[in-house]
Amino acid sequence: MVLGAGFGGLEDTTRLADEFGDEVHVTLIDKSEAFEMNDNISRRCGGAVRANQQQAEAWNGRESAHFVDHADRYDRQLEPFTQALLEWARLEGHHVVLDVGCGSGTSTLAAATRAGRVTGVDFSEPLVELARRRAQDAQIGNAEFVIADAQTHQFDAGTFDLVISQFGLMFFDDPVAAFTNIRRALRAGGRAAFVSWQGLAANEWLTLIADAVRRHVELPEFGGLSRGPGMFALAQPDDITTLLGAAGFEQVACHSCTPAIILGGGGGPDDSVDFLLDMGMPKGLLGFVDGDSRDDVLRTVRSELKDRYHEGVGIHLGAAAWVVTAQA
Repeated sequence: MVLGAGFGGLEDTTRLADEFGDEVHVTLIDKSEAFEMNDNISRRCGGAVRANQQQAEAWNGRESAHFVDHADRYDRQLEPFTQALLEWARLEGHHVVLDVGCGSGTSTLAAATRAGRVTGVDFSEPLVELARRRAQDAQIGNAEFVIADAQTHQFDAGTFDLVISQFGLMFFDDPVAAFTNIRRALRAGGRAAFVSWQGLAANEWLTLIADAVRRHVELPEFGGLSRGPGMFALAQPDDITTLLGAAGFEQVACHSCTPAIILGGGGGPDDSVDFLLDMGMPKGLLGFVDGDSRDDVLRTVRSELKDRYHEGVGIHLGAAAWVVTAQA
């Protein structure tokens, strides 16, 4: 039996079911059940479960590999959100900035061209090492990168004027503790600006796959803090407002950002489709089907995506995120 807690590890859960077939029974449980099980295991073993252990293991393994190998393509695909984040952040030359979940350093380095000093934090060693190389290659000297978990890292209190993040704040197993720790790192009157995905239904680049899968099987509900860490953990504005309020933030606002993105940042039709299908969430959705059903889904998805290809540009699809702003 495999327990898929909170759907945050959707790709891993469905991959195991696909590999072992009838030998594995997959049960999806909600976040509260997962926490209770972790507490029980910890007590029996006489020790504590390390914060964000599952996410840290994933982002130092399979999850990070695709991002490291295709960092430039991800940058081009997500560029509209990077620009939106920078606009709402309102960076100034004297600002000292913390970028949480900095990944390969795209948002950190972009912020460094406008701010005084920027520190990028991520618990993925492969991505941080790539970010450091990119900073060195670009000769950007006012950006530094730290391998750390922002939920538990001991930041110096009142250090930063601004916290930013591009899709890096959805993966905490204790979001209130994480956001409280991040807020303490801000000076009085400091601000936060971050980007998080809206729900699956609002993201055409994923619904195209999900709709094809639903013709064969029923999919679970995705998103919301109650279902645990993962891509859509911060998809609901009410959840975001409540969470940030509990962490001590004020004046929380969620601004909708709905650009068209270019899959893989451009390329040929086959190459663009392959890039999408190698991403974590699409692979997780495909994990719900196998055999003839999976083949049918892949044919449908490839056909629909190729119909949307624009010569010399790529495949345009709708995407949706929130740009969240708040005051410490």
